[in-house]
Amino acid sequence: MNSRAMSVAVIGAALMLASGAQAAPDISGVWEAAAKVRELKTVDGQAPPLNNEARKLYGERMAKWKVHDLSYDPTAKCVSPGMPRILYLPYPFEIIQRPKRITYIFQWNYWNRHVDMSGQKQEAPYPLSLGESSGHWDGDTLVIHTNGLRADNTMLDSAGLPHSEALSLTEHIRLTNGGRRLEDRIRIEDPQTFTRPWETVLTFNRLPDSHEIPLDICLDRIDAGKPAVDWSRKLGE
Repeated sequence: MNSRAMSVAVIGAALMLASGAQAAPDISGVWEAAAKVRELKTVDGQAPPLNNEARKLYGERMAKWKVHDLSYDPTAKCVSPGMPRILYLPYPFEIIQRPKRITYIFQWNYWNRHVDMSGQKQEAPYPLSLGESSGHWDGDTLVIHTNGLRADNTMLDSAGLPHSEALSLTEHIRLTNGGRRLEDRIRIEDPQTFTRPWETVLTFNRLPDSHEIPLDICLDRIDAGKPAVDWSRKLGE
């Protein structure tokens, strides 16, 4: 490095230190839920604070789920699981991190999610299964806000946890365990479904760099006589 380039680098580093700025952590890679999540719980392991109408609906769906009747669940026919449910299906996803956009590529049916990092709040033109997401870095934590989530054919968990189109999600995502684990603390707000906002925490393990996301066609799996979501699949493989 010549003297001019070195001077520029030193000045740049000094300015970052003076302003308290720091480089964003690199969360790129392939991740998978650390455990199979079929019923979503609060951070303290309790049932979500549903209002009376939503609690009744959840109870009806759960009764069917417990006897393996998935007629209530469009995902059983390859419809998008929605957010945040697609995160904790038993399939990995890849995160591609860029300064102005973070992209999730999900193995399950090859869905993808884009998080706008430009600093402008994004609004969905109409309800979408994965909504519209915008994010920013708060120190070493990635904060993502998601709204515009479709409710007529998506649920928050496999047991049928309902939500309305008033749902909004705020994720606080950070690396732990020396970068080998990703923690996603999600605040869930939906005044039409829940009596108060609540939080849940998901953790994901980093898979080896050699792991690739294969092309996954859900309808091909069903045609082969397999379930749309194969819960017998072993994590980490």
